[in-house]
Amino acid sequence: MTAPDRQRLLTLLEASRALGAGAGLAETLARTLDTAVRLTAADRGVLVLLNKATGAFDVREVRGADAEPLAGLAHEAAHGGESRANGSVMATPLRGRAGVIGAVAVDRTAPFGADDLISFEIFANQAAIAVDANLAKSEFVSTVTHELRLPMTSIKGYTDLLRGGMVGPVSDMQKQLLDTVRNNVDWMNGLISDLSDISKLDAGRLKLDIGPVDVAETVHAAVSAQRPHIEARTQTLTLNLSPTPPVLADRARLEQIVNYLLTNANRYTPAGGHITVSAAAAGGFARLAVADTGVGIAPDDRAKLFTQFFRSEHPAVREHKGWGLALHLVKRLVEKFGGEIGVETEFGKGSTFWFTVPVAG
Repeated sequence: MTAPDRQRLLTLLEASRALGAGAGLAETLARTLDTAVRLTAADRGVLVLLNKATGAFDVREVRGADAEPLAGLAHEAAHGGESRANGSVMATPLRGRAGVIGAVAVDRTAPFGADDLISFEIFANQAAIAVDANLAKSEFVSTVTHELRLPMTSIKGYTDLLRGGMVGPVSDMQKQLLDTVRNNVDWMNGLISDLSDISKLDAGRLKLDIGPVDVAETVHAAVSAQRPHIEARTQTLTLNLSPTPPVLADRARLEQIVNYLLTNANRYTPAGGHITVSAAAAGGFARLAVADTGVGIAPDDRAKLFTQFFRSEHPAVREHKGWGLALHLVKRLVEKFGGEIGVETEFGKGSTFWFTVPVAG
């Protein structure tokens, strides 16, 4: 076996392991295209995925400069259901259980050979299994969250009617019990909403109203919603909002991002701790940050922090209810706006979660 053949097999083996690592759909798509580009030593790559709502193949991942023209070749492979190779360009479909679910196209300066196409197709078959499994999971979550909304709304409504005395006097003890029911329904509704948003992001169906958004107004709105919780834990809050141009985002979703980061800081900062929210212009972006004097993040947890369903084993984290969805959703929304997110932390001393959003115009 020649050295290039051995390297190709090793790359295929690594790809199989990476695709079987239990990642969500977004990460699986990113891994698929990254590995396809690396496997073929390509300069550019495009991945298209079937949008069941429209019946079209949407461009979901792009790598390399001027890669958009490759989308045409990827669409041809997806619609035709056959691999296509022409000199330094090739594309192959991703086949799921019910048919073609997408396609991957790559190109490079040097021409591709027959062996390149074979290994490319082998990899595409492996990737399609992982992508198809994630699509099935996403569809299941979408169906379940939709079906849960009505009964949860009914439980909340009848609880409010009972607490309001519609069927007779309610004692203080009964009110406390009904409040517990209502609080848990609110928590479940939040979980359902997050799962629904992630499912829509995976399917490319999350609707965003992108336009110029005032950063200071959005931060103040999020702070107002969280202030009662912050005051309940006798934490102090500082705002450092430098003059910042409007950003290009969905206002409600931007407020949701700040809200979730504030909730995170409030939960994991001890009573009497300090939280700081800052915003400033940074080149063509606005940089927002939420800093706290909380428990910090253990080194082993940092790499998994924004992954779906991840929750630290730290006792301060486990004492709060959660499913490990908020930070994952925040990351997905920030990236949807064209920004980046990160964290600076010291275990036992606090964390600063920061993210960027492109300025409008």
